[in-house]
Amino acid sequence: MFKCLSQKPSVQFALFTMTLIAGEVMGFAVSFLADIWVVFTCVCGTVLFAIWGWGKFRLTYVALFLLGGVLAARTEAQLRGILDANAGMYGPRPVLHLPVEESASAPVRVKNGGWRTEFPSHVGVLPLKVVLPLGNQDVPVPKRGEVWDVVGQIAFQKDRMRRFERRTLWAMKQKGGVRVAVAKRGLSWPAIGDELARRAGAGLDWTLELAALNRAILLGRRTELSAERRQIFVDAGTIHLFAISGLHVMVVAWILRTLLQRLELAPGLQGLVCTPLIVAYVVLTGSRPSAVRAALMASIWLMGPVFGRQPDSLMAWSVTAFIVYVLSPELLFDLGCSLSFIVMFGIVLWCKWTRQFAPLFGLERIPKLRSFVGGLGVSLAAWIAGVPVAASAFGRFTPGGLLANAVVILCAEYMVKIGASALVVSFVCMPLAAVLN
Repeated sequence: MFKCLSQKPSVQFALFTMTLIAGEVMGFAVSFLADIWVVFTCVCGTVLFAIWGWGKFRLTYVALFLLGGVLAARTEAQLRGILDANAGMYGPRPVLHLPVEESASAPVRVKNGGWRTEFPSHVGVLPLKVVLPLGNQDVPVPKRGEVWDVVGQIAFQKDRMRRFERRTLWAMKQKGGVRVAVAKRGLSWPAIGDELARRAGAGLDWTLELAALNRAILLGRRTELSAERRQIFVDAGTIHLFAISGLHVMVVAWILRTLLQRLELAPGLQGLVCTPLIVAYVVLTGSRPSAVRAALMASIWLMGPVFGRQPDSLMAWSVTAFIVYVLSPELLFDLGCSLSFIVMFGIVLWCKWTRQFAPLFGLERIPKLRSFVGGLGVSLAAWIAGVPVAASAFGRFTPGGLLANAVVILCAEYMVKIGASALVVSFVCMPLAAVLN
């Protein structure tokens, strides 16, 4: 049975992807001189994958495993170079050329006088939270799309297993930061996103909290939500609702595909029309990594008919994971990335396994019931796949998250549909958009 399964192209490519990931884990472990059991586990896992689908692809497995090791070693060397340079091992601390990935927070007063602000950025493979001192409260804060030159000290990470997680860069007070590239004015993606955020709050002026909630669900703008409100969703295990990721991209893709199917467009044309619209939605919501991954997977799935292939969710998952981890091996240490891929893998396997049982229970004859049972099953699969990772990372196990996610996903589906409709209608009739909001 295993031999038969491994001959399917989607399963074969999934094995290729897992072999590459195992090679990267091995490379990070060896370069870091990790405990021997970690290395032993990686080797055993790779050998099992190789035996499962060995056959004529034996050299491919070996090459992918070695490629993963080389990519991991190179990424580790890049990280060490960044940290050593910032520590002054090669002379004075270098000036870091940092793009502003999100608009900076509102200025806050510090104890010893003055003001400071924060914004997220990256230097090479290392994500940073930049703490920037300001002369006074009236100094303009960094905005998304700008580039700043900053000299500062990167915080030391004691837990070496988290060495690729976001660190704090404390900018020097004497030099601070210098804006070297200003965000584009006029018609730009950030400007369009700000305009959509304004329209998402139409009709909700009487309650700023609901307006913030609508913007967070539709556009992923969580900064306006209160800390207490965010904590409620964290405790319930449903904070992913505000991350523009698989859920939002899936709903948007479903809306677009359903609309094009009713227009009776050919499957190939549906993919050609949906893909750029999905990409535009992701860019408008800030091009967050989770959304980019989800959009890439959705695009691969939708574009299958364009190349004469049936849409295959496992193949789309495998190709997406392969591309992501080849380009950015350090994302193996990113909890959000790992969790999204693991959860999506569980959903893909669930859908493939349960598809054959729908006719047995008569669900094909009752579309509404099939949709409800399918949504509950997807929630169950996502919860089962994600629980071990979430419990290990957060030290929290929430059985109620199963029911909460089923309800939240169902509500969020309708909220995204109606909210997206309100955004479209707002360009024609703002009062109607306000009613929909």
